[in-house]
Amino acid sequence: MTQPGSAMPRAVFWRNLIFAGRDLLNPQRNGEPPTDEHVRRAISSGYYALFPALASSNADVLIGTPHDPITAAAWTRVYRGIDHGPAKQELRQHRQEFSTGAQNFADLFGELQDRRNSADYDPGAVLTGHQATVWLAMAEFVCIDYLQVDRDERADIASLTVTRGRQAG
Repeated sequence: MTQPGSAMPRAVFWRNLIFAGRDLLNPQRNGEPPTDEHVRRAISSGYYALFPALASSNADVLIGTPHDPITAAAWTRVYRGIDHGPAKQELRQHRQEFSTGAQNFADLFGELQDRRNSADYDPGAVLTGHQATVWLAMAEFVCIDYLQVDRDERADIASLTVTRGRQAG
């Protein structure tokens, strides 16, 4: 939580995570291809680029730019308010209500979350540098596209991904 007198919060810049993933896939100094561990971390970087893109969008549309300790604390709460599994479920459940850019983001958020789980936790998963390169490119494209989605629609998506869904009635 942001303390009085401290700097305003700053989102993890999603594009730097794409760059980090690509760096992992570059041939090592000895000219060898990336290791399996590098490929796995690159795939994780793709998913973890989507996550702060959504988190910062949520905080920006619901709170706005923090300008004092109160708005900084609120911005940080919203930024940190996403839970991976429920966010994926809400995005999938409401996908048909979204514009194309938001649908593409929702689809890749779920798909890349699954790929990240395989990369991080399945020792039998066979993953290639080419696959990781494609996932990183897709993550970059959908983040750029999603951040162009209408602010009101992104606010609706923020409400879906930072609150627990309940049925009306």
